[in-house]
Amino acid sequence: MSHIPVMLSEAISFLELHDGMKYLDLTAGFGGHSAEILAKIPHGELYLVDRDNAAIEHLQKIFSQSKNVHIVKMNFADMDFSVKFDGILADLGVSSLQFDSSERGFSYRFDSPLDLRMDTDEENQLDKLLKLDFKEIAEIIKDNSDEYQAEEIALVMKRRYSEGKLKTTFDLKHAIIEGKKGKDIKRGLKRTFMALRMFVNDEKNSLSKMIERVSASLNPSGRFVIITYHSIEDRIVKDYFKERDDMKMITKKVIQPSYLEVQSNKRARSAKMRVYEKVS
Repeated sequence: MSHIPVMLSEAISFLELHDGMKYLDLTAGFGGHSAEILAKIPHGELYLVDRDNAAIEHLQKIFSQSKNVHIVKMNFADMDFSVKFDGILADLGVSSLQFDSSERGFSYRFDSPLDLRMDTDEENQLDKLLKLDFKEIAEIIKDNSDEYQAEEIALVMKRRYSEGKLKTTFDLKHAIIEGKKGKDIKRGLKRTFMALRMFVNDEKNSLSKMIERVSASLNPSGRFVIITYHSIEDRIVKDYFKERDDMKMITKKVIQPSYLEVQSNKRARSAKMRVYEKVS
């Protein structure tokens, strides 16, 4: 299993790292961005947050000798530190620890129990969703992915669930394929899995709560670098900071990965980076 951090050099550059200062990675995951940040601040402090138990275990291993690294298991929506930071990073992409694990139920590439939880200590909300009326399921899929055939997919999902045939990722995959009726199947699979994952992990609400706490967590002139991967996330971030006068966007446009990066890391292709600075 390997993980290539997205827009690594851009993130490091825009964070404007200074040794001796404090930084926070809200989505530490595999530790790709975190390791590079730490290399730039040998006398600073780095706080690493993730809600995934596997990520926390991995981070504890790779940073076991780093006395200036603080690892915290929590949902970034609950960010509440007694210290303030000089830079905060949030990369909203699904970690390879989740997406490339055949046991986690995040991908339709592997046949595994249907789970989709980032924090396996939490109750799985998927069963509650599948007990809803198919129109409510369709609304959740559409709201979290803009999938235009959400009703057709939800109808098949509901029928298969009532028949006891919606227990694995492949069960869901086949339900989506049936609902799509041969139209744009690959995109339908991606969108539906994403929509259900976002619902199970309450991702939109968590993102909104997190960005509301960013300004209070930063020192004056501190930077916030955030990487989104689809229009729904990006819209939440853009619309929120548009109304803030204490956080200014420091680039005229969003930053996107280079052609060469996308060629070497396909998961970077939809990434958008926004950079904000706290006004003194």
